[in-house]
Amino acid sequence: MSSIVQHAPRFSEEDAVRIAHDLFSLDATAQLLPSERDQNFILFVSNGPAYVLKLANSTERIEVLDFQNQAMMHVARNKSRSKHGVVAVPEVCKSVKGEQITRVEGIDGSTHYVRLLTYLPGKPFARVKPRDAALLSSLGRFFGILDLILKDFDHPAAHRDFHWDLKNASRIIKSYIETIGAPENRALIQGFLEHFQAETEPQLPGLRTSVIHNDGNDYNMLVEPENQWLNRVTGVIDFGDMVYTCTVSELAIACAYAMLDKADPLAAARHVVAGYHQAYPLTEQELAVLFDLIRMRLCMSVCHSANQYQHEPDNEYLRISERPAWALLEQLAKIHPRFAQYSFRHACGLIPMPKSQSVVEWLKKNSHAFAPLTDDDLRGKNQLVFDLSAGSLLLGGDGDGANTAAVTEKLFHQIQTANVNVGIGRYNEARLIYTAKQFDIQTDDIPDRRTVHLGIDLYMQNKSKVYAPLDGKLHSFKNNSVYLDYGPTIILEHLTNDGNRFYTLYGHLSIDSLKDLQVGMPVAKGKTIGRVGDSETNGGWPPHLHFQIIIDMLGEFGNFPGVVRPTERDIWLNISPDPNIILGIPKNCLLPLRRSHEDILAFRRRSLGRNLSISYKHPLKIVRGSRQYLYTEDGQAYLDGVNNVCHVGHCHPHVVAAGQLQMPVLNTNTRYLHDNIIEYAQRLLSKFPEHLSVCYFVCTGSEANELALRLARTCTGQQDIITVDGAYHGNTQALIDISPYKHNGPGGKGAPPWVHTVPVPDRYRGLYRSDDPQAAHKYAGHVDDV
Repeated sequence: MSSIVQHAPRFSEEDAVRIAHDLFSLDATAQLLPSERDQNFILFVSNGPAYVLKLANSTERIEVLDFQNQAMMHVARNKSRSKHGVVAVPEVCKSVKGEQITRVEGIDGSTHYVRLLTYLPGKPFARVKPRDAALLSSLGRFFGILDLILKDFDHPAAHRDFHWDLKNASRIIKSYIETIGAPENRALIQGFLEHFQAETEPQLPGLRTSVIHNDGNDYNMLVEPENQWLNRVTGVIDFGDMVYTCTVSELAIACAYAMLDKADPLAAARHVVAGYHQAYPLTEQELAVLFDLIRMRLCMSVCHSANQYQHEPDNEYLRISERPAWALLEQLAKIHPRFAQYSFRHACGLIPMPKSQSVVEWLKKNSHAFAPLTDDDLRGKNQLVFDLSAGSLLLGGDGDGANTAAVTEKLFHQIQTANVNVGIGRYNEARLIYTAKQFDIQTDDIPDRRTVHLGIDLYMQNKSKVYAPLDGKLHSFKNNSVYLDYGPTIILEHLTNDGNRFYTLYGHLSIDSLKDLQVGMPVAKGKTIGRVGDSETNGGWPPHLHFQIIIDMLGEFGNFPGVVRPTERDIWLNISPDPNIILGIPKNCLLPLRRSHEDILAFRRRSLGRNLSISYKHPLKIVRGSRQYLYTEDGQAYLDGVNNVCHVGHCHPHVVAAGQLQMPVLNTNTRYLHDNIIEYAQRLLSKFPEHLSVCYFVCTGSEANELALRLARTCTGQQDIITVDGAYHGNTQALIDISPYKHNGPGGKGAPPWVHTVPVPDRYRGLYRSDDPQAAHKYAGHVDDV
């Protein structure tokens, strides 16, 4: 994100030492810092604070430097104004003559303005990994606080025509776009520019304006640990790009940098936006233009770099430094601007898509007049509703429905048994059945995949008729033939009385349903629009209709997401509201199958012992285990690195089958004679050395350790125990006595006199680290001492 700069100062570190002494009476050593237009040196003073010596380029105006100084002093005076935290900025120091800005002459006779600032400690945001949700939120909150402080600050030099001002995006990009070599890259920038000029630029005069920092790049933002595990943005440096402009540009720039090198850039931006809004609430108009401003900042950056590369063709660094921006622009080109707007609104606690409410109200008001979708009356009292959720017992072992024929047989057997013609699959249900690659999502923090169902499924026999529920016209149609996609799909467009458009989608149809269709053709209420397809043509699914309401097509044609990520659930549910508004299935048939997190937690607080702890700040509701994974009710897989019970994996089919075979016959203990006890012991002993030849069968780990303790004491006649700090051996009293995790934890009473604790040999966080070659001997030494 560089631009051509001439007349930059050329001072050495020895010059910086001399200037610091002569102008500021500092005896220091100097180290040159990276800078775009000026020269900056960090000054180290013995037994004192560090400083930054700033030498401006010879073309810099003193008014601009005074503007920067006044802004930093204004922030310093008012930094405690926000209840959401404070911001740290460098302090402005005076020369021996009492001047905030002084002068020095270069070797070529040019004059350069000189300033001295205090050095602000902290790690650059760029060097902090991982950048989790809390850190990104703190970045947004920091800039929200900063802009709140700056909203009533002004300076004559702030009102300048600056090439990094986002209000000048069109001019800058049009000036430099021809310097971009690759035609496809020029086309990408041209597309962004045309959208900006048509949709966003006309709105800029109506936005809030103020002085902003204008350069929230990841090397200007400083991070300090709030505690051992949590980082937060605490400070900002380099006020050289400050300008009076649209306030929301501040957030756009911060988001642009935070999104770089992210697998899911929009999710990163949402965290930044949420933090900013918390400190300094955004207007609806600002949220509408934010995504375009983010894209424009990136476009300006690559255009500046391309222009500079023309003048410095051997500067390969320019090419390397702009690659992340190009990669991000390609990612953002795949995100519809309105979806980004809905995401940002949701991050701020607003309704993602306000129009959705009016459409839903119209549908509810007119629901009595809709035609049925099927030959069956779905409004009757007794409907068959399937549980296809992540915790479904119907789908059996893995819950992924991979065996389509077996699942089809199960579903239609239940339909036949219930003496109905239609089985219903729920809206807003998280499922594991979406196993194809197109449902996998790359994210930067927790696992995420598309699992949440946005439609209602109507399971019917192949070739069952599908009818239009209300008047409309054909918006689009397509055979989405990829495995586990919709197969043949029809989308109708409808209009409410007050002029709002919405759409209905019909997926998994037969191939002949698409015959003789034309986009725009009218479709009358009650008309047959297609038939249910079989698994050969409908994407590989059991025969059924996927019915979905869509308020905004987001530029899609013939297809639309019917399954979405849990982390974006509320946004998509707003775009695709409950189709039952049209179908009219009795609500009592669709009641939730399982308790909510809140209900479970409330019951646990009332009726379960408090020693039954819950893991994680945000507890997981686990509904399925399979192999090495545990699955939440949202269908997200977590690698199980905690539980020590299922040694061969969760719900191992061999173990499950063996249990199912044995438990109906006999489930008792070793008190009686039985062949299986002998066979089990022999198979175990075959795995051990010959001298380990006696088995004790117990039920739990605590029982096993209790027995081991008794054996050791009986054998040795001794009672004293050496245990490592933090160890946990079980929940009986004897094992709690030898478990520091318990007796030194909450409610513990400390170790008995016969228990001796030694440090855990942790070479990462322990007493002796991996860089100590004697670490192992030192840890062993503690055991020897005991």
